[in-house]
Amino acid sequence: MPHPLLEHFVRHRLVAIVRTDSAVAALALSRAVVAGGFRLIEVTLTTPGAEQIIGELLSLKDVFVGCGTVLTPDDALRAIDWGAKFIVSPHTDPKLLATTQNAGVMAIAGALTPTEILTAWHSGADLIKLFPVTQVGGVEYLKALRAPFPDIPLMPTGGIGEDNFLDYLEAGAAAVGLGYSLAPPQEVQSGKWGEIAARASDWMALFHKCTTCK
Repeated sequence: MPHPLLEHFVRHRLVAIVRTDSAVAALALSRAVVAGGFRLIEVTLTTPGAEQIIGELLSLKDVFVGCGTVLTPDDALRAIDWGAKFIVSPHTDPKLLATTQNAGVMAIAGALTPTEILTAWHSGADLIKLFPVTQVGGVEYLKALRAPFPDIPLMPTGGIGEDNFLDYLEAGAAAVGLGYSLAPPQEVQSGKWGEIAARASDWMALFHKCTTCK
């Protein structure tokens, strides 16, 4: 049975990936993209103060906060203890997936090749993070995978921006991960939260206007 949170991924589709070198900046960035309409926020474990940031964001209404760059079962347990609603890893580790599932939390595993995708799916992943997708063919690669795997939800991540995120959704992506293109490092460093919020709002509007996004 699909994890209940998968429904929200399929509904909101756009996932903001928060990865900074400052807890203050990460929290401000998170609030900016939420102000722009994003409802799915992934705070990477490599971000200083990830525990504090996740805890702060949990108080926001209708916002689902998860933890990314989770590499081990122990990492997953820490993030779950902080309140993360979903766990994202760049790879597939059956033990990590089992740990996450046993806690009742949504598990998103990283994979790239057909074999890796099936391994992640059979190991219990609720959603497959297709990473790094741009480097191996981008949208065309996703289309090629959708043919043999029409029922496996895929979330392309890596190098996706304003010029192509709708293309991925139209090609059948369950969701897309958006990082530096949504919040360029120079804007984060300069604290241009208004510009980031405006961009988030613009991208969300493009998504809502898309009549061909599957």
